[in-house]
Amino acid sequence: MRKFVYGILLLLVAGCKEKFDLPTDSPETGYLVIEGFISPGPQTTKLELSRTNKTNAATKRTEQGALVQVEGDDNSVQVLPETFAGVYTTVLDINNNKQYRLRIKTTDGKEYLSDYVGVKVTPPIDSISWVRSAEGVRLQFNTHDPQNDTRYYLWDYHETWEFHSAFKSFLRYTPGQNAIEYKDPIRGLPDSSILICWRSSISTSIILGSSAKLSSDVISRQPFLLIPARDRKLSELYSIYVRQYGLTKEAYEFLEKMRKNTEGTGSIFDPQPSQLIGNIHNVSNPEEVVIGFISICTVEDKRLFIDNSEVPQWNYRSDCMEARVLNTPDSIDVAQGSGLVPTDVLETFGTAIIYFGVSSSDCVDCTRTGTNIKPSFWP
Repeated sequence: MRKFVYGILLLLVAGCKEKFDLPTDSPETGYLVIEGFISPGPQTTKLELSRTNKTNAATKRTEQGALVQVEGDDNSVQVLPETFAGVYTTVLDINNNKQYRLRIKTTDGKEYLSDYVGVKVTPPIDSISWVRSAEGVRLQFNTHDPQNDTRYYLWDYHETWEFHSAFKSFLRYTPGQNAIEYKDPIRGLPDSSILICWRSSISTSIILGSSAKLSSDVISRQPFLLIPARDRKLSELYSIYVRQYGLTKEAYEFLEKMRKNTEGTGSIFDPQPSQLIGNIHNVSNPEEVVIGFISICTVEDKRLFIDNSEVPQWNYRSDCMEARVLNTPDSIDVAQGSGLVPTDVLETFGTAIIYFGVSSSDCVDCTRTGTNIKPSFWP
């Protein structure tokens, strides 16, 4: 397990999916949105600035050319240069005994400033576990703070799983000819480069927990993800990497409002944008809505692996099918023209191939839906 200190900008964790009407007094330039996190070196800090569109707040426009800097209460100033359109990155030197704020100056002359915030220490994740049920596999975690000082938590995760092609690929069409040939004519081995792949995804929902109403700062068996029964994710080997953030009460309440809004309607502005005002403000116009909440904390992480053999009778079955093709130029031409990929020899007469198998490319080539580059952390 590793421990890092991150300053996280808590904002649009879950994006808007539905169109909604903005208030009539919303600015023509739209609302400023700040996404990303602040972290000390050697980790790179990355902030994305954008604005909602007045006519369709479900879309956004990048905010380019801004001056973005992090200021410490020790009068330190660290600038984040724009490395891509609307994206500002750098490596910051952050002292967790100091307080920091974010300052943004946009090209239209507006200036935005966050409140000063200190670094909150996050307790370790005690464990990540899983429970099997008829629904599938439900992941959960446990944590506690012996100092009873954290109380408010945020989690996110990054999951990765290994999967294999439904059919091995021994054959290929001969370029320019209505014929097939072995990919490995000497040993007759399958093409390993398209047989084993990996795929990843990140959390898209806001996962919060609180022990504020308990006598002890304990989060026990907090569920956060369900892998549906017979899902491909557990067909071979699965891994999940979880990060835990300790929040202030104010940051937690901001994210709780956002979570309810996005899960209820898909809109971050339900029922009124003013209810999502965070700790970032327009210096000359405090009434302007700014979407974002800056919170700095240490971050604890933990990784879990689940092997298919640990989950009896998972019974993953792909919907891939293999068809027989007669080894003649006309049949090969039809199969190739239909985008079907040859798999293996199905029937021979002596050394002659009579029938061979074909299937869709997604069923033969795993790189169509994943990558064949093995993750660095994979066993």
